[in-house]
Amino acid sequence: MKADDFLNWMEKAKCSSAIDVVRVLGVGRNQAQRWVASAKAGDDVEVKLTVALAMSACARQLNRWPD
Repeated sequence: MKADDFLNWMEKAKCSSAIDVVRVLGVGRNQAQRWVASAKAGDDVEVKLTVALAMSACARQLNRWPD
């Protein structure tokens, strides 16, 4: 995923930091920190397809997956 796409997703999902990404997606803290740091540095962010689908759902205020 391109850095701009990830940063745009963060804005739509109302994530201002890595801890918000953890809360919204349910991913590990270290992974979220790597993603945010890479995106802010302008580097591509490598996410799996399932995470990208969850990101899309969260940006539309839908549940990422059933609990």
